[in-house]
Amino acid sequence: MEVELRVEGRNLVFAAKEKDQVISTLSVSPDIGGDGSTIYQIKNAFTKGLYRRRGYMDAILKEVFNCMQSEEEAFVFLGTREPQIFAKYGFVDIVKPQDPFPETLGRIVDVKSFLKYFESDKEFVMSLQVKDEMLPENDGIYMVHCGPEGGRLNSMKISVPESCDTGCEKIAAEASVDVKDLIQFGFGLKEAKDAFKVTVKMREEEIWTALDNLKFKQSV
Repeated sequence: MEVELRVEGRNLVFAAKEKDQVISTLSVSPDIGGDGSTIYQIKNAFTKGLYRRRGYMDAILKEVFNCMQSEEEAFVFLGTREPQIFAKYGFVDIVKPQDPFPETLGRIVDVKSFLKYFESDKEFVMSLQVKDEMLPENDGIYMVHCGPEGGRLNSMKISVPESCDTGCEKIAAEASVDVKDLIQFGFGLKEAKDAFKVTVKMREEEIWTALDNLKFKQSV
């Protein structure tokens, strides 16, 4: 099996082939967000009936992830057709059923870029551990700086070596979040108390106040 990419107009079409026969395809369409960033919608996922559940869509999704990461895109949107295919990659519902829009799934590809879409009325700094089982590039501790509306959130990933000398234990996250909960929090589907865990006692109240004040920029 091989996965090839071709460009059709503005769309990227990924196809899994076996002996020159196209078995599975997936189309990615770009759109421009309110802040000028590119948002991708994955749609038209299709696999021939006899070949389903044999890993063809898995292979295509891995190739899509690689492309999104190489372009440093913040996140990807996709329709809910056959959502069970995407569930293990951490895609979650990001539109409430009562909203007047089609229900949608989303997945964070680049946590560092995604964090920059948050803002806060109050200035704060904290270390945040993000857990991502599927994309190890996302997994890690981020130093998050956030300020009033109109300011810019800057994030810096902190690398902690597996074996470290005395003093490394001081590098610890003050809060943690799973990547699935982070995207739901970003789109208002979860409150801070349901998405995050505060892991230090000394600044616990301060950290919870900061998390409660976080909000997703309206221009996204």
